[in-house]
Amino acid sequence: MADCELCGVARPTLCPVKVNDPGVTAAYPTGTWRGINEECLESCRMANLNRIPSDARKCDLCKAGNVPLFVVKVRVPTFQEPYHREVDRAICESCFEACEDTIKRREAEKEEGHHH
Repeated sequence: MADCELCGVARPTLCPVKVNDPGVTAAYPTGTWRGINEECLESCRMANLNRIPSDARKCDLCKAGNVPLFVVKVRVPTFQEPYHREVDRAICESCFEACEDTIKRREAEKEEGHHH
């Protein structure tokens, strides 16, 4: 089980998203992997289309600061009704691109699976 980087939900499998974390660029120049569940990945796709600016200080995925950030609404589970609440997360353009790459890769893998 692993926790989603955006909402914190533990899932047996997450979608791997390769982001450029400026804090570890020296050690990982090609990027590092973050795990996001499918629901949050879809929320990122919708937010990328809408592009609502965020006033947050840094990206919630790659931790980059001083870059344009955009609002992503994610559902965070709670232990009382309605059992989730919507929370705004901030994502940078680079991470949006990384999420799109992951979505495209997953769709290609699903297509590949249908042909065999």
